[in-house]
Amino acid sequence: MKKIIIAGLTLTVLFLACKKSNDPIKKDPEPSIPKPPIVILKTADSVIIIDEKLGGMKEANRLAQSFPASDFSPTGFYLAPGATMKLMVTSLKGTRMPELLIGTYSRNTARWNPSVRKLNAGVNTITDDIGGILYLRFNNDAPSDQVRIRFNEGMRPIPYFQLGKTKQDEWLSMLDSIKNVPDVQLVGEKTIITFSLDNAKKVKDEKMENLVKKADRVIRIEDSISGLFGTDPIDQPNIHKYLMTESDSPDYYMAATYFRTWYRSTDAVSAILRTASLTWGPWHELGHMHQQGAWTWSELTETTVNIYSMAVEKALGISPTRLTSQGEWSKAATYLAKPDAEKKFNESSVSVWTRLCMFQQLKLAFGDEFYHQLHRVARREMQKPNSTDAKMRWFMVNASSISGKNLSSFFKKWGMVLSTEALTDAAYTDIEKLGLPMPDQDLTLLKD
Repeated sequence: MKKIIIAGLTLTVLFLACKKSNDPIKKDPEPSIPKPPIVILKTADSVIIIDEKLGGMKEANRLAQSFPASDFSPTGFYLAPGATMKLMVTSLKGTRMPELLIGTYSRNTARWNPSVRKLNAGVNTITDDIGGILYLRFNNDAPSDQVRIRFNEGMRPIPYFQLGKTKQDEWLSMLDSIKNVPDVQLVGEKTIITFSLDNAKKVKDEKMENLVKKADRVIRIEDSISGLFGTDPIDQPNIHKYLMTESDSPDYYMAATYFRTWYRSTDAVSAILRTASLTWGPWHELGHMHQQGAWTWSELTETTVNIYSMAVEKALGISPTRLTSQGEWSKAATYLAKPDAEKKFNESSVSVWTRLCMFQQLKLAFGDEFYHQLHRVARREMQKPNSTDAKMRWFMVNASSISGKNLSSFFKKWGMVLSTEALTDAAYTDIEKLGLPMPDQDLTLLKD
């Protein structure tokens, strides 16, 4: 780790007494001046060895996910606006070079996406007008190279908590001693959490280890419901971490998109500051990072995302479920009681929560295994659907195949109709061709 030594200067003042010509010299005793303590801050390592990885989009394509994860590595350093820094790049394997990212995705409206600088072998001198936290991106479709980065001068260390490496007292020392940077960063096995130094000081009583471990656990749970386990390489979790950052943008409470999730400084950021506050909101945003396009048509963007939130809710032992506590099952029952001709699942009058009840009923009927297999089938689909009609048809047919049941009646009761009668009939014909038995019970009656 880079060591920052803070020490005071001890001045020793010698007082000499007057003496007579034949008397020995007498000295008054020196006053006892306590030496100031030396504080060694365990911040980021000034030397980093980084291996090339598959890029975020390559991983997203393997996983059939809509958004790429955060395909860059945090460094624990910050470049001030207008400052000049120097770093040394040494190739250890191959000839390709990484990129330096200046600034955190969505942290500031002044720089919504980081500035990207291609690094060269040898000493790199870099200046940036806006500045920001520094990251390294080293990706390739056929990763094999490795480099060593030495941060020489000009950058500043930030309060930097690394799970399994940083102790709470070391974290508190960094918060007390480092004053000339705007943000702090927490790094876990699955997450990168970024928020302001001011907010970090407001939650000094919070154990950062617990916060990071919970964020990592949330991602593991969402990976699990996605069927990301086993021995097949296609079913392995994303190799990249997920960025959760405070944002000064007033436009969204919380949001997710390529490479990040973000939380508004004026209110939503509280959800990523404390372990107890890391609840449905962050679960939901991280769920967006797990959504698969093959069965998420436009009307479901804010519905299927909560399959992941509900998986976390269940794994953490939270009861009753949000669907129950909000009274959503009675609203779903009211919708289902309408005549079939009046039910259209995609109409705006049908809330995201009512739609979620249909997906939860499939889980109640067939267990977590249903969603494990649905995600796995989507990952192996060579010709992924890209229109609403095609996605609906794909989902209805594959849901029946995975469950081993003819779900035609279930989907008809839920008003699953495509854009034309002919397309709707074709989808239900495809289900019938599977030759599966009907469910043993009316699945639309299931609830938590």
